[in-house]
Amino acid sequence: MIVQKLMADIPYNINIMNEFGVIIASGEKARLGERHRAAERAIQQKRMVEVVHDTSLEKKGTNEPIIFNDEIIGVVGISGEPAEVRPFTKLIKSIALLLVEELNEFSKKERKNNRKNEFLRNVLLANGRYSEELQKEALEDYRLNLKLENSCIMAESKRDLSESYPLQEVFDWQGKAIVLVEKLNAGLRQKPGSFIVSSPKIAIDQTIRAVGNTYLFLNFFGLYEQKVFYTKDYYFAGLFDFPLELDSELLKRVENCYDEYYATLILFAKNNTNANLTSSQLHIHRNTLGYRIQKITELTGCNPHVWYELCQLIYHFAYCFKMRFEAHG
Repeated sequence: MIVQKLMADIPYNINIMNEFGVIIASGEKARLGERHRAAERAIQQKRMVEVVHDTSLEKKGTNEPIIFNDEIIGVVGISGEPAEVRPFTKLIKSIALLLVEELNEFSKKERKNNRKNEFLRNVLLANGRYSEELQKEALEDYRLNLKLENSCIMAESKRDLSESYPLQEVFDWQGKAIVLVEKLNAGLRQKPGSFIVSSPKIAIDQTIRAVGNTYLFLNFFGLYEQKVFYTKDYYFAGLFDFPLELDSELLKRVENCYDEYYATLILFAKNNTNANLTSSQLHIHRNTLGYRIQKITELTGCNPHVWYELCQLIYHFAYCFKMRFEAHG
């Protein structure tokens, strides 16, 4: 990348060699994979090596070792009169170092994120029975005491959680941000943004599942907004674990009409099957609502006017909602 970008502006051939002095990038493609003897000397001497005359084995130019964390990781070479190309060599070396440092920082972040993800997986798999090793890692790396009850707080923004809990590690979980805390921030209600707070438990997998299910529940029924929600207030969010076996035939019928009738069914249920209120909120005539409810009955075999059949429909519509939500991240 360096060679391609800079040779458009620098009228000299650029070579970049690896830590063994082998050319890995060059304006002269035929030289890729060749030994670069001046680069080998630069590596051995740990300083810039200049070639002042062309020979059968070498071309005039300057060769500057790239040193990162006290180790030579490569050499930058530019062909030409040393006095002319020396400043360009220094510049390209600096650019190469900046890129290496950037990649190194990115790698560190990736490794940290991988460790965090692995830790969270292990915590979830433990089901509240944490090994001494896991407890030590939690305390030393994440300020998390697994011997105590902790609450899980979920938000869509990492920044919102970091501002409220600057000392706690923010984890990524299914595209959302979560923190695990012993004590709740009393000022959380005054913070902008949406937060879902679980009840405190030793079993962290239960707290994370609770905020996840509550998030789905709130979105499914169109209740999600800018405020603090507590999982204890939404008992039926547990339906998103789908403890009852789904009716495969009904599920097929629901899947076929989900996109067209989801909004109608949810508002009808939220409004306690009140036709006037539902049609008003949907901005349709009451007769149109009646037609839609009749179509739902015909297509699914369940009548939304009958409370237990409405519950069946909600359960299967909720499953379709979750599948679509997970599919779209």
